[in-house]
Amino acid sequence: MFELGILVVVSTVVAIFCCYRLRDTGFTPPPEGEPASFAADGGAVGALALFDVDKLRDVNVTRSYDTGDRLLDAIAEVIERTMPANAIFDRMNGGRFVLWLPHTTLREAAGAVERVRALASTAIADSEQGIVSRSLSAGLVAAYPEESRERAVLRADAALARAKVFGGDRTEITRALPMPALIPAQAEIENAIVERALEYHVQPIVDLHDRRAVGVEALLRWNRPDGQTVGPMNFVDTLRRLPQVETELFPDIAIEAAQPLLTGDRTFYTTFNVDGPMLEGKDGPATRWMSVLLERLPPEQLVLEIVETAVIVQPESALGLIERLRARGIRIALDDFGTGLSSLNRLRQFPVDILKIDRLFTNGLGGAGREEKIIDGLVILSEKLGLELIAEGIESEAQARTLAGLGVRFGQGYHLGRPGPAAEWARKLSSRVSA
Repeated sequence: MFELGILVVVSTVVAIFCCYRLRDTGFTPPPEGEPASFAADGGAVGALALFDVDKLRDVNVTRSYDTGDRLLDAIAEVIERTMPANAIFDRMNGGRFVLWLPHTTLREAAGAVERVRALASTAIADSEQGIVSRSLSAGLVAAYPEESRERAVLRADAALARAKVFGGDRTEITRALPMPALIPAQAEIENAIVERALEYHVQPIVDLHDRRAVGVEALLRWNRPDGQTVGPMNFVDTLRRLPQVETELFPDIAIEAAQPLLTGDRTFYTTFNVDGPMLEGKDGPATRWMSVLLERLPPEQLVLEIVETAVIVQPESALGLIERLRARGIRIALDDFGTGLSSLNRLRQFPVDILKIDRLFTNGLGGAGREEKIIDGLVILSEKLGLELIAEGIESEAQARTLAGLGVRFGQGYHLGRPGPAAEWARKLSSRVSA
C-alpha cells in the first residue's frame, strides 16, 4: 500500500512536470491573438488529435505483446478519464488513439491535448521484469468542413510524424490546410466531370473457392490531363465544394459504372464507398449523389461501404441512415475492419452485413505474427453474427489459398483482378460466364 502511494505521488509529479515543460518538449501554443472562434479561423469546425505510444515495439519485444496490450489499455483509460467532456475518443491500431474535439478552437484543443498526452504518458503496466510505461507523441490539426475526416487524420498523422522526428514525447500542431496549389481548382474538377475524365474504375470481388466474381468495388479515379490517374484523396475536398449545378452529372458517372454489370446471363453487385457528409446528412454533392444512386440502381445489387473514420463524428445520424438503407434492401459493408478506428464496438453500434478485412492482415499471412489466428477468430465471429467476410489486398495465390482454408469466402486484390474501367470488366466477366 505504501509503495502504491509512492507510485501515485511520483506519477502526479511527473505529469505536472510534463505539463510545465511544454516549451522544452517542442510544443508551441497558438499565438495569443488567435481567434476565439473557428469560424474566424479559416472556417474550421473543431480539432482532431492523433496520439501514438513512443517505442511501443520495444515493450512488445523486450517484455511481451500482452504487456504492450495492457499498457495500451491503461493509456486508453487515462485518455478517456482526462479528455474534455465534448471529445469523442477512438482507438486505432499500433498503439494509436484519436480525439475529435468538435466546436473547439485550436488554442483550447492544444492545451487540452497536451494535458491528456502528459497524463497518459504516466500510465503503467506490470510485467515479469517490473513496471513499464512509455511517453506519447501527438499530432493536432484544425478540422475543416470542406475536407474529409480521412484527410484530417492524414494531416494529424503528418504532424505526429514531425513530433517523432524531434524525439517524441511532444505535441506538434498544424494550423492550416495543405498549400492551395496541392488542391485542384474547382474549374479543373468541373471540367473533369463534363469530359468524363472523372470516372469509376471497378475491381472484382471473387469467391475464393470457385474463383468466380460475385461483385465489384467501384473506385473513383481522375484521369488528369498530364496522363496521371489519381484516386479521390487528391480531389475529393474540391469535389465537395462544387455548386449543385456543377455536380448534376456526377451521379451519372456512378450509374454508368454499375449498369454494365447489371445485364447479361449473370449480374454482379457494385459497392460504393460512403463518407462522412453522407452519413451526417449534410446537403451537398455527396448526399445528392447517393439519392440518385438509390433511385436508379436496384437495391439488391448495391452495397455501400462505410469508411470507419466517417462514423465517429455523428454516430446517431449514421445509425439512422444505415437502418433506413437496410430497410430498402441495400447491404452495408464495414471497410478496413481490424485497423484504423475499427473496434468491436462498431459491430455493436451499427447493423452491417459485410466485414472487409484490411489488407494489413492479408499481407501478414505466413509470417511470425498472429494474422491467421485473428482471421480464424473473425470467421467464427462473422458466422455467429451472420456476416459475410471479404479479405482485401490479396496479391498472391498463397494468400488466396490460405484465406480460403481459414474459411474466408470472398476476396479482392491485384492477384484476383486489378481495377479497370467498368465496361472493360463487364466484358471480361461476361466472357468468363459464357465460357
